[in-house]
Amino acid sequence: MSNPILERIKHIYIYFIVWVIIAVIQAFLIIFATDLRYYIAIVDSLVFNIVFALLAVTIWYPIRYSNPDGKLSIRIIFTYLVVGILIITGWLYLGYMILKVVLVDQEAYFTFLNDSFIARLATGILYYGVIMLMYHLFIYGKELEAKKLTETNLNLLVKESELNVLRSQLNPHFLFNSLNSISSLTISDPGTARDMIIKLSEFLRYALRHGEREKTKLAEEIKNIELYLQIEKIRFGDKLVFEKEIAETCVGGLIPNMILQPLFENAVKHGVYESTEPINIKLTCEGVPSGMQIEISNNFDSNQVTRKGAGIGLKNVRNRLKLIYGRDDLVRVDTGEDVFSVRLIIPQNIKL
Repeated sequence: MSNPILERIKHIYIYFIVWVIIAVIQAFLIIFATDLRYYIAIVDSLVFNIVFALLAVTIWYPIRYSNPDGKLSIRIIFTYLVVGILIITGWLYLGYMILKVVLVDQEAYFTFLNDSFIARLATGILYYGVIMLMYHLFIYGKELEAKKLTETNLNLLVKESELNVLRSQLNPHFLFNSLNSISSLTISDPGTARDMIIKLSEFLRYALRHGEREKTKLAEEIKNIELYLQIEKIRFGDKLVFEKEIAETCVGGLIPNMILQPLFENAVKHGVYESTEPINIKLTCEGVPSGMQIEISNNFDSNQVTRKGAGIGLKNVRNRLKLIYGRDDLVRVDTGEDVFSVRLIIPQNIKL
């Protein structure tokens, strides 16, 4: 850690101005308290304050290297006392020597100089204590800043780990069913099987390529969803119908990648799979004051006995949105008599 006084030009200017102010105040005190001439009082004040200002810069190094954490102990206190004695002794000695050269033949002044030794010693102790306090406050501030930065980095790592876990929960049943369908089609319809393999590889390539990206464009996400539904349509045929209504304001919007996938998987699993009639899955998006509102809805056969799942898909979506945007009110689920819908609010222009 560099010397806090010297690490920035601004700090040097502030340090210089503070010592000039102290020197001016001290010069006025000498003038009002003694009969010394003005220029002698000014020279006295400038010499002693300039010398201490220069020595004070060097105090940082024994403090920093003997006590990098800013914690006090008997050994550290003893070190500080030794440094203080050396600094104050050197300050008084240098000040006296310089003034004897500068103000030679000023007998009245040197009488004052000798008589004011105790006051100067007390001033030196005060200066040393203030400088020590300033340096320690700087060390504590840097340590606190470092701890906050470390805590922030750890929180980001935890957050990223949780997101990676959530993103990895791609429904394995979809993959198994797709592979089983491909296996069956290789005999009955090799061309369709080949087309399904191509679409499945493109879908998986998208999932892997975007696994480390936080967000993607809505248009790109919809393109991948359509690829997924094309694969499922090979299995379900006319039972699966897909519609979309995307407002112009939504086209360039950004959403967390693969956030819609679990919702469409649920629509297929609980709608298309369990129904004997065509199921219409509809995707709509419109701009709202807080961002984009995306709704995925599907009809379902209310007469069929619905298999209850573990609810991982919706929970996945809720958790990811909460982790990314810091809000838990971005998902709304509505179940009507024969229509199931999920509304998502995706905030825009928010830094993560």
